[in-house]
Amino acid sequence: MTLPDTSEKAGFDRVYRRHLLPITRLAFLLVRSQAVAEDLAHDAFVRLYEHRDDVHNPPGFVRTVVVRLAIRWQERDRLERDRLAVVGGEDRGVGAEAPEVDEMWDALGRLAPERATVLVLRYYADLAYDEIAGILGCSAATARSR
Repeated sequence: MTLPDTSEKAGFDRVYRRHLLPITRLAFLLVRSQAVAEDLAHDAFVRLYEHRDDVHNPPGFVRTVVVRLAIRWQERDRLERDRLAVVGGEDRGVGAEAPEVDEMWDALGRLAPERATVLVLRYYADLAYDEIAGILGCSAATARSR
């Protein structure tokens, strides 16, 4: 195995330092758990590092990856909660430690993951519907309707 070029490593480090906090915040807004958000952000940067030769827009790539990872996590978490409810188990979901911010926070938690994701990307990350559509792999019209 060869070690990465020093300039390549410096470029990755620069992207990592500049975008880690915003990506972690975005993940937190989507999953409502700091620990899970940090894991998702880390995983997104690992994927960036693995694909660094093919990526032309590192911040956009990491944002897309973290959103898709968060959606998958939300779906698995919801499925787990549903299964626990069926077997009469206590709901001990990972997001339980997230502070209640306001009514909007509660409302986002009640929405389907794809709808909550669009709202967070639109109003927190301030992305246009075309950008949201690109991240989610759908049309701009679908992003708007969600």
